[in-house]
Amino acid sequence: MFAEMKSRYLILFTILGVIATLIIFMLIGADPVTTEIAVQIAFYIVVPYFFFHYYWSKNPDFSLSEVLTTKGVKPWLPGITGMVLVSIAFSLTMFWLQLAILYPAFPWLAEFLLTPVETPGGVGYEYFMLLTLVILAPIVEEFVFRGVFLTRIAAKTSMWGGILISSLMFGVLHLDFVGSFLFGIIASLLYLRTGNLLLPIFFHMLNNALAALSIYVPIHEFFAIDWFIVNTAADIEAKAFANIIVLIISTLLTAWIIYRLTKGLKDTKQKHEIAEPLSQSETP
Repeated sequence: MFAEMKSRYLILFTILGVIATLIIFMLIGADPVTTEIAVQIAFYIVVPYFFFHYYWSKNPDFSLSEVLTTKGVKPWLPGITGMVLVSIAFSLTMFWLQLAILYPAFPWLAEFLLTPVETPGGVGYEYFMLLTLVILAPIVEEFVFRGVFLTRIAAKTSMWGGILISSLMFGVLHLDFVGSFLFGIIASLLYLRTGNLLLPIFFHMLNNALAALSIYVPIHEFFAIDWFIVNTAADIEAKAFANIIVLIISTLLTAWIIYRLTKGLKDTKQKHEIAEPLSQSETP
């Protein structure tokens, strides 16, 4: 399904779409909030819609059921939930590590990274951003990165070439580069193991939903994780030992998850096809 889609066209159209949207809304004198919403709509709705519609209209035999099905999903749900928790723990402790490295030399930068982000818009803006974060972004980004980019790059290089390069691209677009890069590897392996984009989409949605929850619910109310969460510059040193422990455990668990998902997976460079879905007994 994704093999015929040109990834370079998707990149080009996305860049042009975003630039055109910015120029139009700057010319009409739109405020920053309206412009940001318009850019998000262009990035997550308009460009992907026309890109995928173009290829689907060229080939009426394309069917979403080839890559999107509820069949065989249920046995994976507990494992995916665990993967999300490990991914979040790893990302949080990597954030602490970055702060610990930055603070001695650039305390102002560490303080800036710890400053809570205030949303500039009203309730409508917040609802739209929540919809984008939890629904639109996971669906579109999985179709783009795990669908188009992974498939196309793997066909030109190798399975691991596709996984690593598409995950690097995914990481570059996110502030948490290391965490997002490993997140992309796990999402790629989920797709390759099952041939079903619904699993990485669910993985992505759950991760983003928990991230959104932390925005609207003060982190100190999560008593189970407050002991290692860094909220202030003082926490960088005070919670160092806790973060080191969580970082080691989450790193080992992440490596184990990748190993389990990789085990038995054959390189698709020659066949250019996704592996057959695993049976229920083979899920991690």
